[in-house]
Amino acid sequence: MTDKTAEAIKVKLLEGKRYSFCSCGLSKNLPYCDNAHREYNEKEGTDYKSLKIFPKEDTEVLVYSATWKR
Repeated sequence: MTDKTAEAIKVKLLEGKRYSFCSCGLSKNLPYCDNAHREYNEKEGTDYKSLKIFPKEDTEVLVYSATWKR
């Protein structure tokens, strides 16, 4: 496995908010999910889902997915 830290996106997460991150690479709002995977899953028979995070305190995270095209 290679280190993808340089390609990751730093995101500030706020306590009490819900975050949904894209795993399919189709979102028009990366790194956040816009539910584009739903139509794609139905059409292609795939099973992409978003990654949901519910922070208990304010924090920063690095997020990365190999499916994201830049």
